Amino acid sequence: MGRTKAFVREEVLDIATQLFWEKGLADTSLSDLEKATGVNKSGLYAEFESKDNLFFECLKRYKDIHPSYQILNTAPLGWNNIENFFRPSMTCKGKKGCFMSNSVREYAIIPADAKNLIAENSKLVLELLEKNLRAAGVKKNVKATAKLITNFAAGISLKLNAMKPEELQAEITFFLQMLKAA
Repeated sequence: MGRTKAFVREEVLDIATQLFWEKGLADTSLSDLEKATGVNKSGLYAEFESKDNLFFECLKRYKDIHPSYQILNTAPLGWNNIENFFRPSMTCKGKKGCFMSNSVREYAIIPADAKNLIAENSKLVLELLEKNLRAAGVKKNVKATAKLITNFAAGISLKLNAMKPEELQAEITFFLQMLKAA
């Protein structure tokens, strides 16, 4: 008869996400994960198989609960959704920015399934941004503009590692004003 699990999977994923977000995959040790989650190594391995798989599951959960899709699907589509797209990165609980964007810093070493998830997420966000841009009346360079928005958002995510959200708000406002004027 196996032992009963003494932890909630989602809580472990949320705690591990914050740790991976802060330290990255390479610099997060199993000891760090044990200490932060309160789950011993054998429990982590029994539930997640490996540190790489735990990292992937953290990315997957982040993708599933992050409000970007909901924000970009809110009716009516348009500029308001694009402006709101930046809010979760600035106001989220724990680390600021985007966990996926921050994870790209370690692209060479993250597991293949994590790379695929990041690519899938990027594709979906681009498609949703394009729909909002079209709804806002943008007719030229919609794909390029959507890519510009995601690149800018990724840059903001990285800057949030060293800066306070309020220090970046003016940049976001100016960027959005430039997009609308173009």
